[in-house]
Amino acid sequence: MKRFRVIIALAAILAISAFYLPSGAPGESSQEPLKLTLNEAVEIALRDNPAIGLSELAVQKAELKREQLNYREKKVDEKEEMYGISLKDFDYEYQMELGKKAADMELKLAKLGVEAAKRNIRFAVEAAYYAALSARDKAEIAKDSFERAKEMERIANALYKNGSATKKDVLDAQVKVATQEAELKKAQVDMEKAYIDLKKLLRIDMARPIELTESSEFKAVEKEVSLEELLEKARENRIDLVQAKEQLELARLDFDMTKKVYPENTFQYKEKEYALKQAELNYKDVESKIEQEVRKAYLDYTAASFNIPILEKSLEMAEESYRIAKLSYEAGLIRSVDLSQAQEAVKQVRQQKAAAIYGYNLAALSLDNVIYMSISR
Repeated sequence: MKRFRVIIALAAILAISAFYLPSGAPGESSQEPLKLTLNEAVEIALRDNPAIGLSELAVQKAELKREQLNYREKKVDEKEEMYGISLKDFDYEYQMELGKKAADMELKLAKLGVEAAKRNIRFAVEAAYYAALSARDKAEIAKDSFERAKEMERIANALYKNGSATKKDVLDAQVKVATQEAELKKAQVDMEKAYIDLKKLLRIDMARPIELTESSEFKAVEKEVSLEELLEKARENRIDLVQAKEQLELARLDFDMTKKVYPENTFQYKEKEYALKQAELNYKDVESKIEQEVRKAYLDYTAASFNIPILEKSLEMAEESYRIAKLSYEAGLIRSVDLSQAQEAVKQVRQQKAAAIYGYNLAALSLDNVIYMSISR
Protein backbone atom coordinates (compact mmCIF):
# COMPACT_ATOMS: atom_id res chain seq x y z
CA MET A 1 0.00 0.00 0.00
CA LYS A 2 2.86 2.31 0.92
CA ARG A 3 4.53 1.56 -2.42
CA PHE A 4 1.30 2.39 -4.22
CA ARG A 5 1.10 5.82 -2.47
CA VAL A 6 4.72 6.56 -3.50
CA ILE A 7 3.91 5.78 -7.10
CA ILE A 8 0.86 8.05 -7.00
CA ALA A 9 2.96 10.86 -5.50
CA LEU A 10 5.64 10.52 -8.20
CA ALA A 11 3.01 10.54 -10.91
CA ALA A 12 1.53 13.75 -9.49
CA ILE A 13 4.95 15.43 -9.38
CA LEU A 14 5.65 14.45 -13.02
CA ALA A 15 2.25 15.73 -14.11
CA ILE A 16 2.81 19.11 -12.41
CA SER A 17 6.34 19.36 -13.86
CA ALA A 18 5.06 18.65 -17.34
CA PHE A 19 2.42 21.37 -16.94
CA TYR A 20 5.04 24.01 -16.16
CA LEU A 21 7.62 22.94 -18.76
CA PRO A 22 8.03 25.48 -21.60
CA SER A 23 6.35 24.35 -24.77
CA GLY A 24 9.05 25.71 -27.10
CA ALA A 25 8.65 27.13 -30.58
CA PRO A 26 6.30 25.39 -33.01
CA GLY A 27 8.05 22.62 -34.94
CA GLU A 28 10.88 22.23 -32.42
CA SER A 29 9.26 19.59 -30.24
CA SER A 30 10.46 16.07 -30.97
CA GLN A 31 6.84 14.95 -30.53
CA GLU A 32 5.34 17.45 -32.95
CA PRO A 33 5.11 16.03 -36.49
CA LEU A 34 7.22 17.79 -39.07
CA LYS A 35 4.90 18.47 -42.00
CA LEU A 36 6.66 18.08 -45.33
CA THR A 37 5.77 18.79 -48.92
CA LEU A 38 8.02 17.26 -51.54
CA ASN A 39 9.72 20.61 -52.24
CA GLU A 40 10.27 21.24 -48.53
CA ALA A 41 11.90 17.84 -48.16
CA VAL A 42 14.26 18.61 -51.05
CA GLU A 43 15.12 22.04 -49.59
CA ILE A 44 16.00 20.49 -46.23
CA ALA A 45 18.21 17.87 -47.88
CA LEU A 46 20.06 20.48 -49.95
CA ARG A 47 20.67 22.75 -46.97
CA ASP A 48 24.33 22.57 -45.81
CA ASN A 49 24.78 19.22 -47.53
CA PRO A 50 28.37 17.86 -47.32
CA ALA A 51 28.21 16.44 -50.86
CA ILE A 52 27.47 19.89 -52.27
CA GLY A 53 30.23 21.39 -50.14
CA LEU A 54 32.74 18.91 -51.56
CA SER A 55 31.61 19.68 -55.11
CA GLU A 56 32.00 23.40 -54.52
CA LEU A 57 35.47 22.75 -53.12
CA ALA A 58 36.35 20.95 -56.36
CA VAL A 59 35.39 24.13 -58.24
CA GLN A 60 37.71 26.20 -56.04
CA LYS A 61 40.58 23.76 -56.63
CA ALA A 62 40.02 23.90 -60.39
CA GLU A 63 40.01 27.70 -60.30
CA LEU A 64 43.24 27.65 -58.31
CA LYS A 65 44.89 25.42 -60.92
CA ARG A 66 43.85 27.85 -63.66
CA GLU A 67 45.26 30.77 -61.65
CA GLN A 68 48.55 28.92 -61.21
CA LEU A 69 48.92 28.51 -64.97
CA ASN A 70 48.13 32.18 -65.54
CA TYR A 71 50.66 33.16 -62.89
CA ARG A 72 53.34 30.96 -64.48
CA GLU A 73 52.64 32.47 -67.92
CA LYS A 74 52.79 35.97 -66.46
CA LYS A 75 56.20 35.30 -64.87
CA VAL A 76 57.61 34.00 -68.14
CA ASP A 77 56.36 37.11 -69.94
CA GLU A 78 58.00 39.31 -67.32
CA LYS A 79 61.34 37.51 -67.72
CA GLU A 80 61.19 37.80 -71.50
CA GLU A 81 60.57 41.54 -71.21
CA MET A 82 63.34 41.91 -68.63
CA TYR A 83 66.02 40.00 -70.57
CA GLY A 84 64.79 40.74 -74.09
CA ILE A 85 64.90 37.10 -75.13
CA SER A 86 62.29 34.46 -75.95
CA LEU A 87 61.88 31.71 -73.37
CA LYS A 88 58.87 30.06 -75.00
CA ASP A 89 60.02 27.02 -76.93
CA PHE A 90 57.76 24.29 -78.31
CA ASP A 91 57.75 22.28 -75.07
CA TYR A 92 56.65 25.34 -73.12
CA GLU A 93 53.91 26.25 -75.64
CA TYR A 94 52.78 22.61 -75.76
CA GLN A 95 52.54 22.21 -72.00
CA MET A 96 50.94 25.62 -71.50
CA GLU A 97 48.24 25.22 -74.17
CA LEU A 98 47.35 21.70 -73.08
CA GLY A 99 47.51 22.74 -69.44
CA LYS A 100 45.09 25.62 -70.01
CA LYS A 101 42.71 23.41 -71.97
CA ALA A 102 42.82 20.69 -69.30
CA ALA A 103 42.31 23.27 -66.53
CA ASP A 104 39.34 24.78 -68.37
CA MET A 105 37.87 21.31 -68.81
CA GLU A 106 38.37 20.50 -65.13
CA LEU A 107 36.72 23.77 -64.09
CA LYS A 108 33.77 23.25 -66.42
CA LEU A 109 33.20 19.70 -65.18
CA ALA A 110 33.59 20.79 -61.57
CA LYS A 111 30.87 23.42 -61.99
CA LEU A 112 28.63 20.83 -63.60
CA GLY A 113 29.54 18.55 -60.70
CA VAL A 114 27.92 20.97 -58.25
CA GLU A 115 24.67 20.79 -60.18
CA ALA A 116 25.05 17.01 -60.46
CA ALA A 117 25.48 16.72 -56.69
CA LYS A 118 22.31 18.73 -56.16
CA ARG A 119 20.44 16.61 -58.67
CA ASN A 120 21.68 13.40 -57.03
CA ILE A 121 20.35 14.61 -53.71
CA ARG A 122 17.07 15.77 -55.23
CA PHE A 123 16.61 12.46 -57.04
CA ALA A 124 17.30 10.43 -53.88
CA VAL A 125 14.92 12.53 -51.76
CA GLU A 126 12.14 12.51 -54.34
CA ALA A 127 12.44 8.74 -54.76
CA ALA A 128 12.39 8.26 -50.98
CA TYR A 129 9.43 10.62 -50.63
CA TYR A 130 7.45 8.72 -53.27
CA ALA A 131 8.36 5.43 -51.57
CA ALA A 132 7.11 6.84 -48.26
CA LEU A 133 3.88 8.00 -49.94
CA SER A 134 3.42 4.53 -51.40
CA ALA A 135 4.02 2.91 -48.00
CA ARG A 136 1.53 5.35 -46.43
CA ASP A 137 -1.05 4.41 -49.08
CA LYS A 138 -0.57 0.72 -48.35
CA ALA A 139 -1.04 1.37 -44.63
CA GLU A 140 -4.25 3.32 -45.32
CA ILE A 141 -5.56 0.54 -47.56
CA ALA A 142 -4.74 -2.03 -44.88
CA LYS A 143 -6.48 0.10 -42.26
CA ASP A 144 -9.64 0.39 -44.39
CA SER A 145 -9.61 -3.37 -45.00
CA PHE A 146 -9.29 -3.94 -41.27
CA GLU A 147 -12.25 -1.66 -40.59
CA ARG A 148 -14.31 -3.46 -43.24
CA ALA A 149 -13.39 -6.80 -41.67
CA LYS A 150 -14.58 -5.56 -38.26
CA GLU A 151 -17.82 -4.36 -39.84
CA MET A 152 -18.27 -7.77 -41.43
CA GLU A 153 -17.71 -9.41 -38.03
CA ARG A 154 -20.33 -7.11 -36.47
CA ILE A 155 -22.86 -8.04 -39.15
CA ALA A 156 -22.04 -11.75 -38.80
CA ASN A 157 -22.60 -11.60 -35.04
CA ALA A 158 -25.94 -9.81 -35.51
CA LEU A 159 -27.09 -12.33 -38.10
CA TYR A 160 -25.98 -15.21 -35.90
CA LYS A 161 -28.05 -13.89 -32.99
CA ASN A 162 -31.21 -13.79 -35.06
CA GLY A 163 -30.47 -17.15 -36.63
CA SER A 164 -29.65 -15.92 -40.15
CA ALA A 165 -25.97 -16.94 -40.00
CA THR A 166 -24.06 -19.94 -38.77
CA LYS A 167 -21.30 -20.14 -36.18
CA LYS A 168 -18.88 -20.78 -39.03
CA ASP A 169 -19.77 -17.41 -40.54
CA VAL A 170 -18.85 -15.74 -37.24
CA LEU A 171 -15.58 -17.69 -37.01
CA ASP A 172 -14.71 -16.84 -40.61
CA ALA A 173 -15.33 -13.16 -39.87
CA GLN A 174 -13.11 -13.35 -36.77
CA VAL A 175 -10.31 -14.97 -38.76
CA LYS A 176 -10.67 -12.24 -41.38
CA VAL A 177 -10.34 -9.56 -38.70
CA ALA A 178 -7.21 -11.18 -37.27
CA THR A 179 -5.69 -11.53 -40.76
CA GLN A 180 -6.40 -7.92 -41.69
CA GLU A 181 -5.05 -6.71 -38.36
CA ALA A 182 -1.77 -8.56 -39.00
CA GLU A 183 -1.56 -7.04 -42.49
CA LEU A 184 -2.22 -3.60 -41.03
CA LYS A 185 0.59 -3.93 -38.49
CA LYS A 186 3.01 -5.06 -41.19
CA ALA A 187 1.98 -2.17 -43.44
CA GLN A 188 2.50 0.28 -40.57
CA VAL A 189 5.98 -1.15 -39.92
CA ASP A 190 6.84 -0.85 -43.62
CA MET A 191 5.60 2.75 -43.60
CA GLU A 192 7.76 3.58 -40.60
CA LYS A 193 10.79 2.04 -42.34
CA ALA A 194 10.13 4.17 -45.42
CA TYR A 195 9.83 7.26 -43.22
CA ILE A 196 13.15 6.38 -41.55
CA ASP A 197 14.84 6.16 -44.96
CA LEU A 198 13.48 9.62 -45.84
CA LYS A 199 14.52 11.10 -42.48
CA LYS A 200 18.05 9.77 -42.98
CA LEU A 201 18.35 11.64 -46.27
CA LEU A 202 16.99 14.79 -44.63
CA ARG A 203 19.40 14.40 -41.68
CA ILE A 204 16.66 14.93 -39.10
CA ASP A 205 16.06 13.20 -35.78
CA MET A 206 14.98 9.61 -36.43
CA ALA A 207 12.64 9.76 -33.44
CA ARG A 208 10.80 12.81 -34.72
CA PRO A 209 7.48 11.99 -36.44
CA ILE A 210 6.92 13.39 -39.91
CA GLU A 211 3.75 14.01 -41.88
CA LEU A 212 3.75 13.94 -45.68
CA THR A 213 1.34 16.55 -46.98
CA GLU A 214 1.43 15.56 -50.65
CA SER A 215 -1.42 13.63 -52.24
CA SER A 216 -0.84 10.33 -54.02
CA GLU A 217 -3.48 10.98 -56.64
CA PHE A 218 -2.51 10.67 -60.29
CA LYS A 219 -1.86 14.00 -62.01
CA ALA A 220 -1.48 13.84 -65.76
CA VAL A 221 0.95 16.33 -67.27
CA GLU A 222 -0.62 19.27 -69.06
CA LYS A 223 1.79 19.21 -71.98
CA GLU A 224 3.63 16.14 -73.22
CA VAL A 225 7.24 16.71 -74.23
CA SER A 226 8.35 15.04 -77.45
CA LEU A 227 11.10 12.44 -77.48
CA GLU A 228 13.24 14.59 -79.78
CA GLU A 229 13.09 17.49 -77.33
CA LEU A 230 14.20 15.19 -74.52
CA LEU A 231 17.08 13.79 -76.59
CA GLU A 232 18.26 17.30 -77.47
CA LYS A 233 18.06 18.31 -73.82
CA ALA A 234 20.07 15.26 -72.81
CA ARG A 235 22.79 16.05 -75.36
CA GLU A 236 23.12 19.53 -73.87
CA ASN A 237 23.08 18.56 -70.20
CA ARG A 238 24.45 15.06 -69.72
CA ILE A 239 27.70 15.29 -67.79
CA ASP A 240 29.21 12.17 -69.33
CA LEU A 241 28.67 13.58 -72.84
CA VAL A 242 30.11 16.97 -71.86
CA GLN A 243 33.14 15.18 -70.45
CA ALA A 244 33.56 13.07 -73.60
CA LYS A 245 33.31 16.20 -75.75
CA GLU A 246 35.88 18.06 -73.65
CA GLN A 247 38.25 15.09 -73.84
CA LEU A 248 37.79 15.00 -77.62
CA GLU A 249 38.66 18.70 -77.93
CA LEU A 250 41.70 18.18 -75.72
CA ALA A 251 42.85 15.24 -77.87
CA ARG A 252 42.29 17.29 -81.04
CA LEU A 253 44.37 20.19 -79.65
CA ASP A 254 47.11 17.75 -78.65
CA PHE A 255 47.18 16.25 -82.15
CA ASP A 256 47.10 19.63 -83.92
CA MET A 257 50.07 20.87 -81.90
CA THR A 258 52.02 17.63 -82.30
CA LYS A 259 51.68 17.43 -86.08
CA LYS A 260 53.20 20.92 -86.41
CA VAL A 261 56.62 19.57 -85.43
CA TYR A 262 56.38 15.80 -85.93
CA PRO A 263 55.79 14.28 -89.40
CA GLU A 264 53.38 11.40 -90.10
CA ASN A 265 56.08 8.74 -89.99
CA THR A 266 57.01 9.44 -86.34
CA PHE A 267 55.83 7.63 -83.22
CA GLN A 268 54.73 10.90 -81.65
CA TYR A 269 52.42 11.70 -84.58
CA LYS A 270 50.87 8.22 -84.62
CA GLU A 271 50.40 8.16 -80.86
CA LYS A 272 48.45 11.43 -80.83
CA GLU A 273 46.49 10.43 -83.96
CA TYR A 274 45.36 7.19 -82.27
CA ALA A 275 44.46 9.09 -79.11
CA LEU A 276 42.28 11.44 -81.20
CA LYS A 277 40.50 8.54 -82.91
CA GLN A 278 39.93 6.90 -79.54
CA ALA A 279 38.39 10.11 -78.17
CA GLU A 280 36.14 10.38 -81.25
CA LEU A 281 34.93 6.80 -80.85
CA ASN A 282 34.36 7.31 -77.13
CA TYR A 283 32.26 10.41 -77.81
CA LYS A 284 30.08 8.53 -80.32
CA ASP A 285 29.72 5.62 -77.90
CA VAL A 286 28.59 7.88 -75.03
CA GLU A 287 26.18 9.70 -77.35
CA SER A 288 24.67 6.39 -78.46
CA LYS A 289 24.35 5.16 -74.87
CA ILE A 290 22.55 8.37 -73.89
CA GLU A 291 20.05 8.00 -76.71
CA GLN A 292 19.41 4.40 -75.65
CA GLU A 293 18.81 5.37 -72.02
CA VAL A 294 16.55 8.31 -72.85
CA ARG A 295 14.45 6.28 -75.29
CA LYS A 296 13.98 3.44 -72.78
CA ALA A 297 13.13 5.84 -69.95
CA TYR A 298 10.65 7.64 -72.21
CA LEU A 299 8.93 4.36 -73.07
CA ASP A 300 8.71 3.45 -69.39
CA TYR A 301 7.24 6.86 -68.64
CA THR A 302 4.61 6.77 -71.39
CA ALA A 303 3.61 3.21 -70.50
CA ALA A 304 3.40 3.89 -66.75
CA SER A 305 0.18 5.92 -66.97
CA PHE A 306 -1.77 3.59 -69.29
CA ASN A 307 -3.47 1.50 -66.61
CA ILE A 308 -4.25 4.24 -64.07
CA PRO A 309 -7.55 5.50 -65.65
CA ILE A 310 -8.67 1.87 -66.09
CA LEU A 311 -7.86 1.09 -62.46
CA GLU A 312 -9.80 4.17 -61.33
CA LYS A 313 -12.90 2.85 -63.10
CA SER A 314 -12.25 -0.65 -61.77
CA LEU A 315 -12.07 0.74 -58.25
CA GLU A 316 -15.44 2.48 -58.65
CA MET A 317 -16.96 -0.80 -59.80
CA ALA A 318 -15.35 -2.80 -56.98
CA GLU A 319 -16.55 -0.36 -54.32
CA GLU A 320 -20.07 -0.40 -55.73
CA SER A 321 -20.02 -4.20 -55.81
CA TYR A 322 -18.91 -4.24 -52.19
CA ARG A 323 -21.67 -1.82 -51.19
CA ILE A 324 -24.30 -4.03 -52.84
CA ALA A 325 -22.77 -7.19 -51.37
CA LYS A 326 -22.81 -5.70 -47.88
CA LEU A 327 -26.50 -4.80 -48.16
CA SER A 328 -27.27 -8.24 -49.57
CA TYR A 329 -25.37 -9.97 -46.77
CA GLU A 330 -27.19 -7.93 -44.12
CA ALA A 331 -30.45 -8.99 -45.75
CA GLY A 332 -29.35 -12.63 -45.70
CA LEU A 333 -29.34 -12.91 -49.50
CA ILE A 334 -25.65 -13.94 -49.94
CA ARG A 335 -23.08 -15.87 -47.97
CA SER A 336 -20.29 -14.36 -45.92
CA VAL A 337 -17.75 -15.71 -48.39
CA ASP A 338 -19.35 -13.60 -51.14
CA LEU A 339 -19.01 -10.44 -49.06
CA SER A 340 -15.45 -11.39 -48.20
CA GLN A 341 -14.62 -11.74 -51.91
CA ALA A 342 -16.12 -8.33 -52.65
CA GLN A 343 -14.09 -6.81 -49.82
CA GLU A 344 -10.91 -8.47 -51.12
CA ALA A 345 -11.58 -7.17 -54.64
CA VAL A 346 -11.71 -3.58 -53.35
CA LYS A 347 -8.41 -4.04 -51.52
CA GLN A 348 -6.69 -5.61 -54.53
CA VAL A 349 -7.75 -2.85 -56.96
CA ARG A 350 -6.75 -0.13 -54.50
CA GLN A 351 -3.33 -1.74 -54.11
CA GLN A 352 -2.94 -2.01 -57.88
CA LYS A 353 -3.88 1.64 -58.34
CA ALA A 354 -1.47 2.78 -55.62
CA ALA A 355 1.33 0.71 -57.19
CA ALA A 356 0.57 2.17 -60.64
CA ILE A 357 0.72 5.75 -59.34
CA TYR A 358 3.99 4.99 -57.53
CA GLY A 359 5.40 3.47 -60.73
CA TYR A 360 4.33 6.50 -62.74
CA ASN A 361 6.00 8.91 -60.30
CA LEU A 362 9.23 6.91 -60.41
CA ALA A 363 9.15 6.70 -64.21
CA ALA A 364 8.72 10.48 -64.49
CA LEU A 365 11.54 10.99 -62.02
CA SER A 366 13.83 8.56 -63.85
CA LEU A 367 13.15 10.26 -67.18
CA ASP A 368 14.06 13.64 -65.73
CA ASN A 369 17.17 12.16 -64.14
CA VAL A 370 18.42 10.37 -67.27
CA ILE A 371 18.35 13.65 -69.20
CA TYR A 372 20.95 15.13 -66.86
CA MET A 373 23.08 12.17 -65.81
CA SER A 374 23.58 8.51 -66.51
CA ILE A 375 21.14 6.20 -64.72
CA SER A 376 23.86 3.56 -64.63
CA ARG A 377 26.33 5.78 -62.82
